[in-house]
Amino acid sequence: MKKIKIAPSVLAADMLHLEDEICRASSAGADMLHLDIMDGVYVPNISFGFDTVKAISRITDTELDVHMMTSCPDRYIEKLRDCGAYRVTLHENTCVNGSTREALEKIKSCGMKTGFAVKPGESAETALEYLDIADMILVMTVEPGFGGQSFMSDMLPKIEKIRAAADRLGVGVEIQVDGGISEKSAAECASRGAGVFVAGTSLFGAADMKSALERIRRAAEEAFGD
Repeated sequence: MKKIKIAPSVLAADMLHLEDEICRASSAGADMLHLDIMDGVYVPNISFGFDTVKAISRITDTELDVHMMTSCPDRYIEKLRDCGAYRVTLHENTCVNGSTREALEKIKSCGMKTGFAVKPGESAETALEYLDIADMILVMTVEPGFGGQSFMSDMLPKIEKIRAAADRLGVGVEIQVDGGISEKSAAECASRGAGVFVAGTSLFGAADMKSALERIRRAAEEAFGD
């Protein structure tokens, strides 16, 4: 397993040339593609839906990392599986047909990887009760809903706390960070224990995505340690 994984955020892609952008990210060495589904209710923005996820799955073998920034995400777990999602990440207090834990169990039963997301205003403790079932914890380093925001360095202690708790429990959970990721912020997060980096503007906005991606990967690898 790679220590460091890079996930270009499709929210930052040129939607008029989406197929070309997906191929560009995959060819650049993306370990996964990060897809933010927003419904305009949980966050004040609307992105794309299931048809887009399914279309992307048809043109790439790169894993699809789906972040559900929606109300009622548990209604759509089977649909996401059928659309080709590799991992589904949920937020606390968004499920309507059961608990967050039950939704994560359902994701697993559908053969997908599980993720649990923590917003800037939520404490590390929000995530700790799911370390036994989540394959990945996503620490948001910007407020969810819009791309192009600045990295919030005050989230670094949260990453460190979650990593320490996971290590104490002996669970192999990955920590993902999303928001304002650059070479500098990737290194800062990696030094605290993050290993999966969602980057949007810094990758899709680069003339040479492969070089930009490798610079972020290299900076994170050098900071990650053993």
